[in-house]
Amino acid sequence: MDVWDSMCRTIMSAVFRRGAMMGTLRCNHPDIEAFIEAKQDPGRLRMFKLSVLVSDDFMAADKADQAWDLNFGGVCYKTVSARELWDRIMRSTYSYAEPGVIFIDRINETINLGYCEQIFATNPCGELPLPPYGACLLGSINLASLVRAPFEEQAVLDTEALKQLVATAIRMLDNAISISRFPLQAQKQEAEEKRRIGLGVTGLADALIMCRVRYGSCLLY
Repeated sequence: MDVWDSMCRTIMSAVFRRGAMMGTLRCNHPDIEAFIEAKQDPGRLRMFKLSVLVSDDFMAADKADQAWDLNFGGVCYKTVSARELWDRIMRSTYSYAEPGVIFIDRINETINLGYCEQIFATNPCGELPLPPYGACLLGSINLASLVRAPFEEQAVLDTEALKQLVATAIRMLDNAISISRFPLQAQKQEAEEKRRIGLGVTGLADALIMCRVRYGSCLLY
């Protein structure tokens, strides 16, 4: 991971934007304790986001305050308290914002493509669970640009324009999959067959201010 971190630090994305990688490790891996504490060193793994893959069995062991085996390749290297391990994850997350947790069994049980894939990670920001060679394709709609008569009494979010923009953005993201050049054939096949996209929003705070609305008080329309 340190080698990949150095590589990502050297090769910046789109010249000016730093790279980002997601590192995940199952909660029963022998290195999980070192993984939890890896980013407590302020100069280490800065290009990574880290998350622990938490299983249903681990959560059950934590709830029952049972022992938890750390194993790899069929060999048990260490036995720890599941509750203490969970507490270490939570303390590190609270103090250092790393690692996150991914409830991997929950994802694989509920994902609508579970019949043909298994999820092992997410994209670096965690919006999109991904299988091997999966690609993250995300876009955002700027809500502030859709406010009509901003700061006036009649200020309102143009929902009709929002509907049209959503349809256009979805079409654009899907087209991006078709025209993209992927480094590996496996990535190209994964993206084109499943066509994963995500469309979110940005500019919510600005839109609320323009509409003279206090957050949580009412709808924008």
